[in-house]
Amino acid sequence: MMRWDNWRLIAVLSISGFVGLLFDQMMAMMFVAVLIYALWLQRSWNQLYRWVRSPKTTKAPSAEGVVDDVCREIERVRKQNRDRKKKLAGYLKRFQATTAALPDAVVVLGDDSLVIWSNKAAESLLGLVWPRDSHVRLKNVIRTPEFQTILAAPIEEEHQIVVTSPRNADIRLELKVVRYMTSGRLLIARDITKTLKLQQMRRDFVANVSHELRTPLTVLRGYLETFNQDSPVDMWGAALPTMQEQTERMHVMITDLLALSHLETGEKELNYEPIEMNGLLNSIVEDAKKIEQFDGHDLQLTINSELHLHADRDELRSAVSNLVFNAVKYTAAKTTVTISWAVDNQGGHITVKDEGEGIDEHHLERLTERFYRVDKGRAQEAGGTGLGLAIVKHVLNRHEAELTITSALGEGSEFSCDFPVNRLTIRD
Repeated sequence: MMRWDNWRLIAVLSISGFVGLLFDQMMAMMFVAVLIYALWLQRSWNQLYRWVRSPKTTKAPSAEGVVDDVCREIERVRKQNRDRKKKLAGYLKRFQATTAALPDAVVVLGDDSLVIWSNKAAESLLGLVWPRDSHVRLKNVIRTPEFQTILAAPIEEEHQIVVTSPRNADIRLELKVVRYMTSGRLLIARDITKTLKLQQMRRDFVANVSHELRTPLTVLRGYLETFNQDSPVDMWGAALPTMQEQTERMHVMITDLLALSHLETGEKELNYEPIEMNGLLNSIVEDAKKIEQFDGHDLQLTINSELHLHADRDELRSAVSNLVFNAVKYTAAKTTVTISWAVDNQGGHITVKDEGEGIDEHHLERLTERFYRVDKGRAQEAGGTGLGLAIVKHVLNRHEAELTITSALGEGSEFSCDFPVNRLTIRD
């Protein structure tokens, strides 16, 4: 279009020169024509400037030539910028949607630990609410000395610490500060409360297994070191029952550990079948009357439904037997133990209720942990391994069921196995 401006200027000079020849004023006419042309171009450039400054309120100049070329180029660049902004906005929305779905808190930090952006998880873990807390100094939210130290550290270094959540004292967070883009930093907070509990449970498990096996092994080793070929027969007669008792204790413990391991790994496939609950619970009640700790207990069985339970018979029997035997072992003689089967809109429920001493509330959450005992001395006297409720929990998990424990000191305990509706079936 530059050529169009040249031809237009030549045309203006030619016409003005020709008119000037007619009046014998060629130079004057050419000067006036060029001046008018220059003013016209200046007007177009001024209009272009106003349009660039305010494109929404000012009309673009319509002059052919360089001005029109500049307008077209500006429009092209503006369109590219609009497309780029749309892409960037789309990327930002996807980034925010992705980070919002993360269970970990993500916080973008600016200079002096100012909060630039945070996701939804940051609200529950750190107490940051976006956009309310925009440009809040994060070091004023988390005042742990270790955290203040990593915020003050050079941006090139990555740091990681474990702190207590400022929102909930029961939650432990793993905080990591990493470099983000050029000069920014990204804070990632992960809830590791369950991980720490699992690590503690693993340590407790190893310690408890060692302790539980050390006692009977110490007894057996002591007797074996005492005896020799010249030992009197009556000494053997007194020691053998104790040795047999301790070996039986180890056998039961190892059997329970293997059963628990099979349940956790899922090595044993479930053999589902419709189970008639009256017959199963009656046989468990009869077995409970044969254990050593049974002492005139009143075992009452209540069946409130004819529906069958679709389950693995062996695993179900193991779980319910553990609950019934525990009720007999840990309650006084001649007290009542109630076993019931009932069905409602939520599903089927096998309930074992006793009249024992009850369990304090702070123990209830940990009862299904391996080797966890409320009263260790009393549990060992009753012959328990501390694995029964852990087995019950895993059996129920494999059947999509839950174990509900209700207890209070002096009011006895109630253990309920709650099965979903889809586990119920009518009589064949």
